[in-house]
Amino acid sequence: MSTLDLLQSLEASTAPPVLVDIDLIDPDPDQPRQEFYPVDGVIDEATQQALVELADSITQVGLLQPITIREKEGGRYKISIGERRWRAFRLNNERGVRGSDRIPSMIRNDLTAEQLALAQLAENLQRKDLSDRETAKFLKETLEKFPGLQKQQLAKLINQSSQYISRILALLDPQWADVVDSGIITYASLLEQYRALPRSKQRELKETAQRENRALTSGDIRSAKSAVKKGAVAPVQAPQVPARAVQQFDPILARQVQEFVAKQAPKGETYQPSEVAMSAPAPKRQIFDSGGDAVIPAGVGALNPAILEKREARLTLQQIELLLMRGALVSKAHLVSLMLPVEEIKHAITELGMGLPADDAHLPMALAEAINRSAR
Repeated sequence: MSTLDLLQSLEASTAPPVLVDIDLIDPDPDQPRQEFYPVDGVIDEATQQALVELADSITQVGLLQPITIREKEGGRYKISIGERRWRAFRLNNERGVRGSDRIPSMIRNDLTAEQLALAQLAENLQRKDLSDRETAKFLKETLEKFPGLQKQQLAKLINQSSQYISRILALLDPQWADVVDSGIITYASLLEQYRALPRSKQRELKETAQRENRALTSGDIRSAKSAVKKGAVAPVQAPQVPARAVQQFDPILARQVQEFVAKQAPKGETYQPSEVAMSAPAPKRQIFDSGGDAVIPAGVGALNPAILEKREARLTLQQIELLLMRGALVSKAHLVSLMLPVEEIKHAITELGMGLPADDAHLPMALAEAINRSAR
């Protein structure tokens, strides 16, 4: 069985989640997400803010997806999947949020090292906040650890193309270490465009970034490509047409055309309006607007009875939650349409343990599928 088949055949645990003391749980420093392990020991502001937002969300709606842990010696546990959720619980516990001292957890001691690595890979690479450099590093380690895993299989696992894998791995190519390690290029898509430029333009862009102490942007690459294109293609001058080359009127040809038309036209037919037609009065208008009032159905009897059986109620999620908790709704089969921010839909999908679709247009369908899976 291939590595991909092994992961895809992994069945979810039938055991229910249990509450585990957050102080008995340790993170896994070898997992792909390294944002919580900076070299200088200081977590950047954006990462900390995202953690605060996740903690606030858990306080409001609860934890939608338990974390996955495995047992260690001494009665402790190590996180397999869900370090951000665990850190959010710790933050809420420090804030004094009630019930944050223990976190719902799935204990999975049956995962092999191979299954665990690929599960972490699938979990983390589908999150948009994982940097391209972190992604490339973990992809390379995974391919080295499991030689039987092909790029095509790895791409399928993370819902990407094999070209994406090659593009990401290029960030670790020693040939481009001078611009990647220095932070001049931070995205794989930019490196791909940078590699296609002539060496002279590459040096020019690198010198500009070093001089201005900044990373290159897509605008820099576009400007360089435009300059290369203009330099490679000489402007094409429009051909000059001599004045004498303009077609002159040929009276002989004109007379021959007129004679031909006269022979081919039916008798009595002319291409000019007749004197009778010219002297005839203009046609009278056939349609007149006589005015009048618009006809509007009187009373509700003219409406479809099915419309009268329902009314639109605009409610917040908190109001809907209150209705459900108090059993005020007779049926839970009503269709509810929610207008949610794109980022909240993405957050909900990832918290439910599913990867994000490549196209944001598919987010509503992915959210519904994630909810259905979590309810099974």
